[in-house]
Amino acid sequence: MMAVLALMVCMLWMPTPAYAEENANAGVYASQSLGTVLFFNTSTNPHFNTVQETYAAQAVEQTRQQAEAAAAAQTGNQVTINGRSATLVGRFKLTGYCPCRSCSEGFGTRTATGARAVAGRTVAVDPRVIPYGTHLLINGHEYVAEDCGGGVRGNHIDIYYNTHAEARNVLSYAEVYILH
Repeated sequence: MMAVLALMVCMLWMPTPAYAEENANAGVYASQSLGTVLFFNTSTNPHFNTVQETYAAQAVEQTRQQAEAAAAAQTGNQVTINGRSATLVGRFKLTGYCPCRSCSEGFGTRTATGARAVAGRTVAVDPRVIPYGTHLLINGHEYVAEDCGGGVRGNHIDIYYNTHAEARNVLSYAEVYILH
């Protein structure tokens, strides 16, 4: 009885079939084998995308907190740089990438965390080594771990640039610090 009542309440909140065809986000249709079917098009539903982004933001915050806790446990590598506490993570290979198809595999400026990549801020990391959301100091510049790359494994960081001309000439090694 409760299931029937819940279904009736859902149907009251659902748009009419005509509206559903126009909107294509949600609706009701009749199926010969299944009867009346409610559907939600999650690929175009803005509320679904908001939920995805909320969960992505929560995951980033959680991994950032875990990274800070892990870094705090390693007090032997703790230093102060420009008045900020930092922990040496190690020596990393640095390369560059941009939003072009060959560098970003068709993802453009969209990162693994759902954020938009920004030159001078975004870096791709191996999240098993450096969690998403971690603030890093590399060669005196602060970056945020917001992405991962197909070729980024272990002690390798890919720095985001706006153009392929800037990104293609980057290859160096540097000490990387987690900022607190």
